[in-house]
Amino acid sequence: MDKEAVLSIKGLNKTLGKKHILHDIDMQCLGGEVFGFLGPNGAGKTTTIKIVVGLLSLDSGEISVCGHDIIKEFEPAMANVGGIVENPEMYKYLTGRENLMQYARMRGITDEKRIAEVVGMVRLSNRINEKVSKYSLGMRQRLGVAQALIHRPRLLILDEPTNGLDPQGIKELRDVLKHIAHEEGVCVVVSSHLMSEMELMCDRVGIISGGKMIGTYSMEQLINQNIGGMAEYVIETDNAEKAVSLIDLPDTTVKQEDGNLIVRVPADAEREIIAAVNAKLVRGGASLYTVHRKDNKKLEDVFITLTENGEGDGQIG
Repeated sequence: MDKEAVLSIKGLNKTLGKKHILHDIDMQCLGGEVFGFLGPNGAGKTTTIKIVVGLLSLDSGEISVCGHDIIKEFEPAMANVGGIVENPEMYKYLTGRENLMQYARMRGITDEKRIAEVVGMVRLSNRINEKVSKYSLGMRQRLGVAQALIHRPRLLILDEPTNGLDPQGIKELRDVLKHIAHEEGVCVVVSSHLMSEMELMCDRVGIISGGKMIGTYSMEQLINQNIGGMAEYVIETDNAEKAVSLIDLPDTTVKQEDGNLIVRVPADAEREIIAAVNAKLVRGGASLYTVHRKDNKKLEDVFITLTENGEGDGQIG
């Protein structure tokens, strides 16, 4: 299935009172992917999401869902949107199925097969006839996702959906959202301030800080730390001190650490440069034992590095 832009945001600005909350936000989210919208608390994530789903107005810019401008074609745009901006509201004295049927009637949906489909998607088939009062928080979140999917939206938006969930609940929700994106072709946008939760869930992430977009990255880019343009290698030799003196290449830095060499090279030419480094060591008479790319930083560290110069003030989420 070809991926196409389901959500497109261009030049989005928003001011609340005298505070400029969002500054020229640009972002594209594709069908068939889980897109993580990441930023510190107060960065502008929830404000952006509320504008996308029609709960707040925009000051300037353009937002379209499946090609429909949310200002000029509000109803066709919103027909393609499902979401949970706050905790999902349920009738706790009703069963999960009764809650879904009630919501389906409000949307003018009478096809009971669709209810069975979304229940299966969120893996609640064995508990759907129990009262919601007996559900765990994770089960209520998944029921909320089922509710948001009933009308077959192309865009599913969830604001901090893992808040309060235990590790098992996070895993179950993660598996559900990846299935919805990868198997059903839905564009799933998940906001969070916790990078660790997003690592195993997202295909791409957009990072916002202080109301400004820092950039959009694939998870591979973040994991490989290529954002800063450098990669690190660990080289084990018989004489690290001698080896340091043998390496003199442009844009390459070398240091000793625990008896090994740590070589930092431009990521866009790392293979060629490391090959040249190895050749210099061998020609210089150094015994070369092992060469491997240094373990990646934790994604939290990458996230902090990217956002440390523009954190929000915690006033607006």
